[in-house]
Amino acid sequence: MAGNSLTFQGVTFSTYAVDSDTLQLTIDNANAATGNWTGVQYLKAFALKDIGDFTAASVVSGPSFSSVVEGNQELNANGCAGGASGGACFTFSPLAALTSSMSWTINFTAAIGKTLDFSAPHLKVDFYKTLTQTKSTGDLLSQTLPVTAVPEPETYALMLAGLGLLATIARRRKARQG
Repeated sequence: MAGNSLTFQGVTFSTYAVDSDTLQLTIDNANAATGNWTGVQYLKAFALKDIGDFTAASVVSGPSFSSVVEGNQELNANGCAGGASGGACFTFSPLAALTSSMSWTINFTAAIGKTLDFSAPHLKVDFYKTLTQTKSTGDLLSQTLPVTAVPEPETYALMLAGLGLLATIARRRKARQG
């Protein structure tokens, strides 16, 4: 099973395909961000795109949103106010206070005859230091999350078998020498 993960300015962003139309997004260590995100305390919005054609997105679990804008607005430094993106932009009002680990499970409805692809989602995130800011703090994250492969059980079994074989050979050599 593979997921996606990216660490930027001390914050780790991870996604995981729960099933064919459900994605889990996790943001870890945001309240201890570094670089020009140092001191951020709030999440204003995030956006996901490059996952395929969909008609709706809804949060199944996680901190709630004031709105979900699907398909027609791009996340920029002012929030979900940019041009068409083909993605979903999730905004908070009031802003969401950052914690050491925040997670959302989001269900997407694929367009008729289409399938979703969560293998390389593009994520945008908008952090703020204060509740009164009108533009984001520091860099607006806009990155495609790379795949982070998780070894299959067969890989571990093969590795253990190899280590067992090496131990047997070492034992035989030691017995011959002693």
